[in-house]
Amino acid sequence: MRVDRTAGGVTRRSTLLGLAGLGLAAVSGCRLAVDEARGAVSGGARRGGTLIVAINVDAQPDSVQAHNANSVVWRRLVFETLTAYNSSGTPQPLLATDWEIRDGGRTVALNLRDDVRFHTGRPMTARDVMFSLTRSADPAAKSQARAVTSLITDMTADGDHALRIRLSRPASNLFDAFELATILDEESADGIADGSAMIGTGPFRWHTWHPGSGLTMVRNDDYRVPGRPYLDRVEQPAITDPTALVTAVRSGRAHIAYGASPLDARGVSTDGRYEINAGVTIDYSIGMDVRTAPFDDIRVRRAVGYAIDRDRIADQVFAGYGRPTSLWWSKKEAGWSQEQSDTYTYQPDRARELIREAGAAGTEVAIVTNTIQAVQGTAQIVRYNLEEAGLRVRTRVLDPVEYTSRQVEGKLGQLFINGYGIADLSAATFATHPAFAAEQNPSHFTPAEYADLVTRTATAAPDDRVSAVQALGRYMLDQAFNHSIATGQSTIIRSKRVQDVRQTFLGSFIFDDTYVV
Repeated sequence: MRVDRTAGGVTRRSTLLGLAGLGLAAVSGCRLAVDEARGAVSGGARRGGTLIVAINVDAQPDSVQAHNANSVVWRRLVFETLTAYNSSGTPQPLLATDWEIRDGGRTVALNLRDDVRFHTGRPMTARDVMFSLTRSADPAAKSQARAVTSLITDMTADGDHALRIRLSRPASNLFDAFELATILDEESADGIADGSAMIGTGPFRWHTWHPGSGLTMVRNDDYRVPGRPYLDRVEQPAITDPTALVTAVRSGRAHIAYGASPLDARGVSTDGRYEINAGVTIDYSIGMDVRTAPFDDIRVRRAVGYAIDRDRIADQVFAGYGRPTSLWWSKKEAGWSQEQSDTYTYQPDRARELIREAGAAGTEVAIVTNTIQAVQGTAQIVRYNLEEAGLRVRTRVLDPVEYTSRQVEGKLGQLFINGYGIADLSAATFATHPAFAAEQNPSHFTPAEYADLVTRTATAAPDDRVSAVQALGRYMLDQAFNHSIATGQSTIIRSKRVQDVRQTFLGSFIFDDTYVV
């Protein structure tokens, strides 16, 4: 295991390092490019080879139990979870073989596979599961599983391959937590913070990470599934420049570009050598600090909702790969409502009037964003919209890692725009994300009524779920401390040379059966 930290932060130089570190010699790159020009190469599954997955952000080891842009490619390759949703959102066994929910949802009994080994060779036991769930409840883990795992009051191992979990209350989003909380090796977990010990149970081993440049994973030869994975290596260069990201695929230096600009993807979509695939569903939204003027006035917060031209953003930023919405969760949530999704439409005159009524016309405000292109594109249009509505707007751009840290600390400032890649999970999980959590969030919006509605949603019985989710949605829309702008999906450009790629419910890659022809 080797970690090289000499590359430093994400700069133009690190983008060039990402391009240079694609793991292919110049001659191999040229040969691949020639093959691409001839179209997809036929052939059955084959063992060996290196898959190059270029991505628009760098890997971050401390995101191992968080579902975000810094972990979405590698998390399911190196690590695994207790359960995994199928395409319809039904939990399926993964490291857990079966489960029983008792005591009205307050006790969960889990049985575990007995053939799972960490990359060190040590068998996985119930103690590792208990450690991993406990760790995910720590805010420092930045895990969305915390919405449920923070409710755990007791865990008991029944031998090495079974355990019982006791919750303080039922959790309707229990399996969201099991989908999110990767299972870690308790003995080596201290090495996660700096990436020196990333020990999982997945089909690939974390091999070398050059911060700001890229990650290399190698086949786990002792994976429990015979003959899998096929690939020898997966390389994940970080290429933050959107043009360079697409160029890496079109020139044959990478097989997949993850997080490509939707506009670039649309341009590639007519080229028969590639397929455009959708990744994780992301809700892009704007939050406001309700303690600070002018956003301490609900009229101004609502004005922001009416000022934003969501249709323009969906068209110009997401190029047909997204849709305008006022609602944070996707249609996969049973309580999704078309009426609520249409709450805030583009009404610039109404926005201007509300801002004038509040005496806020001409107020200078600052929007904090990060370097992800879709966030940047959204912020540019939002800035124009808010200036048209009567505010004076400046922007500040943070690295995604710093943005996330400030989000958890509640220190993002007056206005902040980001994308949240859990829109396909339950409203209960979304509403307990650090950007929205009732006990602490960067909007500093923490009234008891909000907490009660989130709790009702999280504990709702199946026959009350729709009602609970819609009550929560109505309240959030009315209070306007945060506005959903558009829901899009991360855009993936894939060479047709890459076969049998699967994705998890949340859009992470599964390369167990993947091969390159």
